[in-house]
Formats: sequence, C-alpha cells, structure tokens
Amino acid sequence: MILLMLDCGLRVTEVATLKVGHFDFQEQKVILPSLKKRSESPIYRSIPLTNRVIDALSEVYVKLKDRSADAWIFPTNSKSGHIDRVRIYMMLKRKSSYKIHPHMLRHTFATRIVSKGNDIRIAQKLLGHSSQKTTEIYLHVPEHQKKEAIKSIEHISLWYKTKRFLFPKKSVFKIEHQNKLTNVHVGRISELKKLYELYHKRVNVFIAGPQGIGKSHLLTHFNGDKILRLDDFSGVKKTLGNLLLTLHNGDKANIIDLLTKNADINKVITKESSSQIIELIKKSCEKNEYTLIIDDLTNITKAGVTALEKLKNHFHFIVAARKLKIDFASFMTNFEKLELKAISRDETIKLIYHLTQDFQKRIEDYETFKNHIWEQTEGNPLYIYELVERFRKEPVISLQEVREIRHTSARSEIDISIPIVICLSSLMVLRYVGGELDDDSGAFKLFGGAFLLFALFARNIFKLGKRKYI
Repeated sequence: MILLMLDCGLRVTEVATLKVGHFDFQEQKVILPSLKKRSESPIYRSIPLTNRVIDALSEVYVKLKDRSADAWIFPTNSKSGHIDRVRIYMMLKRKSSYKIHPHMLRHTFATRIVSKGNDIRIAQKLLGHSSQKTTEIYLHVPEHQKKEAIKSIEHISLWYKTKRFLFPKKSVFKIEHQNKLTNVHVGRISELKKLYELYHKRVNVFIAGPQGIGKSHLLTHFNGDKILRLDDFSGVKKTLGNLLLTLHNGDKANIIDLLTKNADINKVITKESSSQIIELIKKSCEKNEYTLIIDDLTNITKAGVTALEKLKNHFHFIVAARKLKIDFASFMTNFEKLELKAISRDETIKLIYHLTQDFQKRIEDYETFKNHIWEQTEGNPLYIYELVERFRKEPVISLQEVREIRHTSARSEIDISIPIVICLSSLMVLRYVGGELDDDSGAFKLFGGAFLLFALFARNIFKLGKRKYI
C-alpha cells in the first residue's frame, strides 16, 4: 500500500479500490480510471511499476483466494468488500509514529519525478491531473537544490577565494541570540534496553561515565512504576527525611508521631539518628516496592555509604556517578555496572543535525562544520551541545570561524611523532654503541634494552599505577 502511493503516486482511495484487473502484469503497469471524471466513457491513466512495487505486489497476489479481474487486491469482510481508506490512513500513521499521512507519499512521488529532470507534463499525466497548475501545487524544490542552483551562476575566481581566506570579512548583520536547543534524544538505544531489563529483574544498577556523557539524560528518558528520584546523597539526614516524607505523602504529623512527640520535623531529623530514620523508611514500604534513582553519587560521604549499605537490599537502586573512590564502593556489592561511552560518529552527526536545524542556513560549509564538532568533542553529548551553542551565537559561520572556535575540553593538537622518532633513534644509537665497544658494551646494551622495554609497556605501567577509582 505504501509503495503504491510512494512509487506510483496513487491516491489513498485508488489504493483501497484496486482490482486485479487494473494491473497489466505482462507490461508491468497499472491502469486506473479517473476518480474525477464519472461518465460512461471514463478517462484512464497508465503508470509503470517499479521493481519493488512488483516484488511487493507478487507477495500480495499469491495470498489472494480470488484472482479474477473484478477481485479486490486488498479484500476485507466489510460491506464494500475492500479495505477502507481510513484503515490505510491509520496504518500509515501508526507505522510512522503519527508523522506521515497518505497524501504526503503522493506529494513525495511528484517531487521526485520532477527533481530528476523530468518534464512537469509527465508528472501531470502520472498523477492524473487535468491541469498542469494542479501538479505545480504538489512540487517542492529542496533547499539544497536551490543552493546548488545559485552556486551554478556564481563564478568565484581563485583570487577572490584567496583574498577571502586571508582577509575574512566580518559580518555586519546582528542576530539576537536565542537558545532554541530542545531536549533531543539521540542514540543510547542499547543502554536504555539494558537498563529496562535490569529494572524489571530488580537488579541494582550503577551507571558510570565521565562528565557530559549523558547519565542524567539517560535517567530522564527512563520511566517506570513507583520511582523515587534524588539529585544526590550528600546531606544524608536531610535526604533520608525527605525520602520518609515522600513515602508518607508529606504527612509530617504522622512521621512525628512515629519518631517522637516533638512538633518540629526539622528538629526531629536533626536530633534522631540516621539508623532510626532508615528503619522507619523500611517499615513504610515493601521490599523492592520502590526504585530509588540517584542522579549523582560522585561526592557521596562515608555517612551516605553507610546509609546506602542499609537500604540497598530494601530498595531497588539505579545510581549514577562519574567515579567512586574504591573505599566508598562497599555498598555496591550487588550492583551491575552500566558504563556509558561516547556516542558514535553517525549518532554525533544526527545530534548535530537536530541541534542546528534552525540556523543551518548560516553555516557556510556544513560538512566541515560537522567534522570539526566531531573532532573537538569525540562524541561527548554535553560537549556537542555546548559547542553547537557557541556557534549559534555567530551571525555567519564561515570556514574561518569553524577553524578558530574550539571546545575547551578538546585535546591539544600536538604532533608527537618527532619526539618519538628522536627517542627511538637514541635507543638504537645506544644499543649500537654498546655493540661497538665489545667487552665494555654490557652496560650500554643493558640500559638500551631496558629503556626500549619500558617504552613498549610504559602506558600500561602508568595506567596500573593510577588506579584509584572504579
């Protein structure tokens, strides 16, 4: 059904009322009577079929019980005997997440026919329009084709290009900066799937990753039943008190009765020990009834670790942190680690596209722009967001701006090939001198060999020596 509208330009009603007799399988075309002209001698239009339409049609044809000329291609048990146009409409809506309706496919068909250089009169005949003006309404010229057309009449000399490169002209146009970045979600499909699997199994999860990698963003897109969410776990007693209030729907009087007869809840939480509050929290809900999400445990204290050790077997936990000191990881004995890494290049390009939709026209070379952001951010979503935000403030984003604007976290572009060559050459010279000194060569060969061996494994040695966090 979709291909008949997309590759043949059929109306949704024409698709619904197709009969076997409308197809000429030998000539590989469909011949339809005009829906607009209802007379004794109707006007027909003939549309050749693409290979993928023929392949899809063959799969439908072999399943038909009735293959006579008057048999419907899409039969149903309704009074009409064929599928209703509303059902086709709803099918397409569901398959496209409610973004596409049938007429958009016919519109796309018309645009593709003309954009490939075909005469508009051919599109008119294929679409079944009596007037060429009607066909023109359907046509849409993509923005990139308009740009290419303008470029084709703009002949820039080599001298002008050189002058513009050496002496870039600053734009005099003032554009008021507005933050139009929206909550775009790209990638993380496998991570979200894994998170949901662990959630349904009630397995505690530790989400790890550096700054800006998308830990909080992932948790924002996570939904479930009976979820309690905390920003952090720094102020332990206050956090536990708020958790207790939430479990009792903010009924302070009830909590005060449970703790003590003191009328001031703040004094109660300050006065009573964390252990007593934790015991009340456990009594306020069933085991694994709630999922407790903590956005950032990076700055957790020893008191917080103690509290989580007592709560980890009563609540289902999903926690996130950039890193945790090994001494503070004792509460994570029954946690499964989900490590977030940088998004791929394809996902980065997709994210850049979504974030720059409202100002792409101001970017002189979009391909160079995308490559620059990828190289600067290495797939860190927050850094991509920040660098796009920085470029948004420029009235015109020329190649000069793309080269000059960098992200502060980007790695320095240092060529270390020369120091490496000098170092290795020195080791080789040292070994050679040792070989020439015969009897006195032992020390030179020993030091040369030791330095060479250390150079081979230096990275791993340094890495092992710096392990302080999980």
